[in-house]
Amino acid sequence: MIYINQTTNQYYIGDAMPELAGWSAATNDEWNALIASGWNPTLYVPPYRVSKDTITSRVLDAGKLPDLMTLIDGLPPEQQFLWDNYAWFWNNNQTVIAMCAQLGLDPAVVLAPDPYLT
Repeated sequence: MIYINQTTNQYYIGDAMPELAGWSAATNDEWNALIASGWNPTLYVPPYRVSKDTITSRVLDAGKLPDLMTLIDGLPPEQQFLWDNYAWFWNNNQTVIAMCAQLGLDPAVVLAPDPYLT
């Protein structure tokens, strides 16, 4: 089934509609009419989990592990606690995305789907 959200300009194809505001099911005719009218949506990708082990391995592979260690040491105590005690993070976690940016790494690569989590 195809689901659309004209507020966020997104579409999703799956078995269940995203449980967020603004989503509705669309028939093929409705979809085709929207596309014909010039609507150009982006694909909605539901959040997924990435293990801290996978994140750390990807940072290590990029040669940035010492930089990550320094960055973690400089986090506020609350953020250090979360980093130390969480086993995984959502791929859209803004703190981890910001950490990737500070390390000069592409968050889409570091937070790509984890082959060990489904």
